[in-house]
Amino acid sequence: MKITKIDDYQSWYIESAHAAIIIDPWLDKVMQPKSNLFINRSRNENALVTKEMISKVSCIIISAPFEDHFHEKSLMRFDRNILVLTSKPSEKKLRKLGFNNIEVLKTGIQKNIGDLTIKAHEAGFPYNYLWTFSFEITQGEKVLYFESHVDKPSRIKHNNLKADCAILTTEEVKILGLLPLSNSSETTLEILKELECKNIMIQGSDPAETKGFISYFLKIGKENLRIFKSNNINVYKDPGSEVVI
Repeated sequence: MKITKIDDYQSWYIESAHAAIIIDPWLDKVMQPKSNLFINRSRNENALVTKEMISKVSCIIISAPFEDHFHEKSLMRFDRNILVLTSKPSEKKLRKLGFNNIEVLKTGIQKNIGDLTIKAHEAGFPYNYLWTFSFEITQGEKVLYFESHVDKPSRIKHNNLKADCAILTTEEVKILGLLPLSNSSETTLEILKELECKNIMIQGSDPAETKGFISYFLKIGKENLRIFKSNNINVYKDPGSEVVI
């Protein structure tokens, strides 16, 4: 299984011998139309994905219904019959776009995509009630663990999760300085220790680059990538970064 970070933020391409999965595809330069004042982000380059890669995709995972995960313009580049795994709030939005092969992922649900298996777990607070989910993608004995926002070492221990590679946040973000939206590097290190995982690919990179009205309510902590390297954990943050497990 090869995991590739295809942009500078939080879009992912997972490929094996018999399947290809794309997670939260934002493929062009602007996250939302320029008239969108609530949340927006832009970059100089499109995502590192080709037409051939898109044609291989057999499943899209949309991990959250928010604008920075659910990018309508990018989704319209895919066949409307493609399988989409997502949470309940995204289902209605997808049907409005014409997608008709949608499955809602809930805790404990398992789905086989070629030689890959996706297993859903409850998301961390405050996302755990409705909006999203965490999940594993496995191929044989190899495991990728994904949580798009907030997690806790205790939850990893309780579920007895282990992974060869993890996609996790590393810059703590709190709304109004109180409600956590992502993990600090220090918390993520403890999660990786529980996972017994030696490879981290960074989710939600550089949240300060996200603009709009919401940015006035966010308090962003400092990322500390040195603590991973000092614990012999490989760090992958740049667009085009790849891990093969």
